[in-house]
Amino acid sequence: MMVVDFLSSGSTGTAISQTVETIAEFIVTAKDVLVKKDSFNELGAYMERIKPILEELKKGKVSDSESFNKAIETMNKEIKDAKLLALECSKKSKVYLLMNCRSIAKKIEDHTKQLSWALSLLPLATTGLSSGIVEDIEKLCDSMQKSGFKAALDEEAILEKIDSGIRENNVDRSHANKMLLLIAEAVGIRNERSTIKLELEEFKSEIEKARDRKELAEAMQMDQIIALLERADAASSPREKELRYFAKRQSLGSQILEPLQSFYCPITQDVMVDPVEISSGQTFERSAIEKWFAEGNKLCPLTLIPLDTSVLRPNKMLKKSIQEWKDRNTMITIATLKEKILSGNDEEVLHDLQIVQNLCEEKEQHREWVILEGYILTLIQSLSRNRDIRRHSLSILGMLAKDSEEAKVH
Repeated sequence: MMVVDFLSSGSTGTAISQTVETIAEFIVTAKDVLVKKDSFNELGAYMERIKPILEELKKGKVSDSESFNKAIETMNKEIKDAKLLALECSKKSKVYLLMNCRSIAKKIEDHTKQLSWALSLLPLATTGLSSGIVEDIEKLCDSMQKSGFKAALDEEAILEKIDSGIRENNVDRSHANKMLLLIAEAVGIRNERSTIKLELEEFKSEIEKARDRKELAEAMQMDQIIALLERADAASSPREKELRYFAKRQSLGSQILEPLQSFYCPITQDVMVDPVEISSGQTFERSAIEKWFAEGNKLCPLTLIPLDTSVLRPNKMLKKSIQEWKDRNTMITIATLKEKILSGNDEEVLHDLQIVQNLCEEKEQHREWVILEGYILTLIQSLSRNRDIRRHSLSILGMLAKDSEEAKVH
């Protein structure tokens, strides 16, 4: 193996100089990142500790070997890629970066560990290094290998809420308002409608870029996040919400749909609320199949094959389909009852008002739909009818007043 003086090796010397320069460029770029500042700073601190080691190489002898060339090549690549990541994290939407903070942290960790691996090769390819420098390399490599980069606790809390909202499809307006406030605080933007709307518009532009890159899974996930956040007051104006609502409602038609057969629990014969799949592949309402097992049954109620009674897998797709069916029918029900309340006899009006009241008590989203359908004026007009109708109308108006400035004014 040929041993050459490092200073006489032009290409090798240039490569190391480039590595040192790229470290300096990364440090500068990392100062402008919008997320994970601590993680980027930690990676930068490791790079700063690498610089004097590289400088020390110039004083010793380097084996012109494959391992040395690979080490320098890897360092250059990882530092350049880390710089590009920092640049990306200084330009993209703050909301987009927050939603991707887990993957950003993972990339920083990967860069750190690859740099550590490359650094560990240097003592094998270099002679003349002092024992102190070799010891420094070993300590630095050990520290970098043990480093763990994760989303911060507040970031994880937000991401968990987002993930849960998407899984359960249970984010109402007030929940979305709280979530958007947490996001604003986490990314350092003012809790003002104009500022938040601008951030969300930038986030939407990232969705389009993902589609252009053919990253459809990422685009689909971000679409789901936007759908949750747009339920918040600050995310869109009342007019925008109204337009979205009627566009969706008009696409549904006007007929109530019967539930699909797959929506029914084979045991209770009722539409399922929490469907779970058992080891036989059949799906049942959770409470029903748990009762079946608690009574000592170990065979599938449908197929009669032996079961592993510990297996209860949530059927998320079926649960989502059932919820979409319920929401569709509820939206159509609210829309059609309005005209009946205006024109029906007292007995019919009372019956329909009871349905509307039950729906308003059930979900905040139902109250929002009632408001968007223009029920406030209808309910006010109903106050002139009999006492029972007036009582129900006032009760509904009281619930709507919690969610609508218009209802409070009236």
